[in-house]
Amino acid sequence: MQISPALSKRYQFFCFAGVALALSLIALLGGLVFTLIGFSNLQSWWDIAVSVSTQKLLFSATIQAFWSTILSLILGTLVARALFRRNWIPFSSLLATLSFVAMIMPTTVAALALLAIWGRNGVLRDVLERFNLEGMLFPAYGLEMVVLAHVFYNAPLVLRVMLGALYAVPETQNRLAAQLCFNAISYWKWIEWPAIKVHIPSLFGLIFLLCFSSFSLVLMLGGGPKVSTLEVAIYTSLRFSFDLPTAGVLACLQLGISTAIILLLSRFKSVHWAVSLHSNNTAPRPDKSAFLSVLSDVLMIGLFCFLIIYPLINLVAHIDFHAGGSLFYRPQFWQALQGSLLLGLLSSIISVFIVCVLSNAYYRIGFFSRIIGGVLSRRMILLSVSIYLVVPSIVLGTASFIWLRPFVDLFSVAFWLVLAANCLLSLPFAWRILGAPLQAVLAATDKQCQMLNLHGWQRFFTITLPALRHELGLALGLTAALSVGDLGVIALFGSDTFRTLPWLLYQYASRYGGAEADLLGCLLLFICLGFYGIFYLIITVLARRRSYARRNTA
Repeated sequence: MQISPALSKRYQFFCFAGVALALSLIALLGGLVFTLIGFSNLQSWWDIAVSVSTQKLLFSATIQAFWSTILSLILGTLVARALFRRNWIPFSSLLATLSFVAMIMPTTVAALALLAIWGRNGVLRDVLERFNLEGMLFPAYGLEMVVLAHVFYNAPLVLRVMLGALYAVPETQNRLAAQLCFNAISYWKWIEWPAIKVHIPSLFGLIFLLCFSSFSLVLMLGGGPKVSTLEVAIYTSLRFSFDLPTAGVLACLQLGISTAIILLLSRFKSVHWAVSLHSNNTAPRPDKSAFLSVLSDVLMIGLFCFLIIYPLINLVAHIDFHAGGSLFYRPQFWQALQGSLLLGLLSSIISVFIVCVLSNAYYRIGFFSRIIGGVLSRRMILLSVSIYLVVPSIVLGTASFIWLRPFVDLFSVAFWLVLAANCLLSLPFAWRILGAPLQAVLAATDKQCQMLNLHGWQRFFTITLPALRHELGLALGLTAALSVGDLGVIALFGSDTFRTLPWLLYQYASRYGGAEADLLGCLLLFICLGFYGIFYLIITVLARRRSYARRNTA
């Protein structure tokens, strides 16, 4: 496409702005690394890194992350295959929507929901005790509960991605398989496995990294030092023993391992969450009515609903509003509510804006590769949007603590530190939802926008917003929900002057427990869902109005 000189300058500005923003985020990463490395001398660094306690910690984190990843992949894939074989489109969409609630649920609320089922006073343990079978159930706190919680979070992601991949199979392949009377094994070998296998490496790496660097779930469900992660060890070193050298070394280890996994992930196809869950497949499946197929599909879908959907329903159904109503008379609740709402609103807008700038630059660099250095610039952008995966919030908080402690009162700037951490937390998820669709819209509409002289905000509201209303609403809602529900940096800098709802919930669950914690957990869940729904509704209404105005003008 021929670009006019004025438009060429504007595109160059977008490219340089995006690359400059990516370099700023990478520079932040570099500053954190040098802060952590420079805090301890080489001898103490080595002694802590090779100590027995550190090796046990790494082994424990690796084992739980491995099993969490494997079980999440198996469960999500088998349920996606069952839904694809049954071809229940409305039920599949409903199940994917309900499971998405689990994906955005705050970790503190998820811990409460799982304990209500699997805990010491949980529903399942009470049922087994009636038959003297309570010994068959694993302990209420420990490795099994952490793995279960990670499956609760990550199996819905696997389901959503794999179901989209299966629904994208061309109808001609399904018709040919029906004509050849494929059995279940043949369908798996020739239709299903080729469609999903391309997503497995990236999903495995992403889920493993999230589980390896998990903080809140391990802190609340691990049950002690036997089941821990580097982030939990960093938190305890800072918050309780104030052991800065150990915290710095552990943060460096976390940083190095996360960076290595991110570099491996960059070699595989990226996982996008905004996939279509609609199918036009009308071809009959010969294996659909087989007894083993029906039995396995019902068992897998039932197991998924019990593990993922039932804890959500049970948590809401057993709220004691009368006993927990005193929560609304506590000033700490209103203070935490105000802080969480403001954090969610600001971080979602900032995160999506950053992703739009970086995605625009990533696409425009193709026109000016000689000027900017196309491949290198694009890799820098990809690295910058994965900052949170490389530097989890606890590591960011540790480096900020060491870096800023001599200059400012950290508790006085806690809001801005948490806001920065939440923005970085949301970037990789917003990029996977919005990045590729935005680049596709830019490629499809550049020529028309150049002919109509549409650019800047006018182009965004006229063309981009209607075309990406689903992805924009999803990205804004998801990032707001993630920010509201995060228990990361706030665990280090939470105080009497600044709280968030997850931090308050963690305090109630660990000190008081009972009805107030349950009610606060449900309120936090509804706030996250409300953010998602409100953002999605606003974007949809704006997009429809713009489309209507454009049709009337035409």
